[in-house]
Amino acid sequence: MISVSQDNWNKVIKELEGEQLKLMSYDNTLMSLMPAPEAKRILDYGAGPGILASALQRLDADVHTWDINPQMSIKAGERIGQERVFQNISDVLEDSFEIVICNLVLCIATDKVVLEILKNISKILRPGGRAYFGFCNPKLFNVPESQLDYRFQTEHSYENNHSYKKIKKEGGYEIIEMHRPLSWYEHQYNLAGLKLIDTTLTPEYSYNGALLNDFVIYTLST
Repeated sequence: MISVSQDNWNKVIKELEGEQLKLMSYDNTLMSLMPAPEAKRILDYGAGPGILASALQRLDADVHTWDINPQMSIKAGERIGQERVFQNISDVLEDSFEIVICNLVLCIATDKVVLEILKNISKILRPGGRAYFGFCNPKLFNVPESQLDYRFQTEHSYENNHSYKKIKKEGGYEIIEMHRPLSWYEHQYNLAGLKLIDTTLTPEYSYNGALLNDFVIYTLST
């Protein structure tokens, strides 16, 4: 089994490309929240192999990507054009994007890096623009299995920031994620100068007798 860390996500590119359940749950919900992407200038921050960016480009969005992993950036460039892929986040101009999406990134970043990401995105957004941040629903911290994951349980409570291990059913790889209560994220948004517009959960479903929502998506503005 592949164990994924921050510096080797490129090892599971094929697995990420095949995540159909995640696409139906997360990506479809995000797309329904966004304004019509046609002609919108959009940055996918932490885009991975560019799956969502490619879908937005097919809807005539002026989409660009950035990812910390060079191999991921190469793969995204193969989909949307390498000229649309930023090699360094410092190359992105302030107030240059109407929409910024940051999907499943904050939950694998340290507390310090989370705030750095939020501040970067606050600068990148045009006045009145929208940012969308999504990650696994923290309120499922004590659920050992969902349609997407097997989660290794810890002795921590919901209120405590802590790391935990999970196995992704789609792809069968192992990752370490950070659990943080929603109130912690909301405080970080305030520190970065972002205003909370809305909080959305992905569709509810029944699994092993429990009602679950796999992801939470925040809509924010400058």
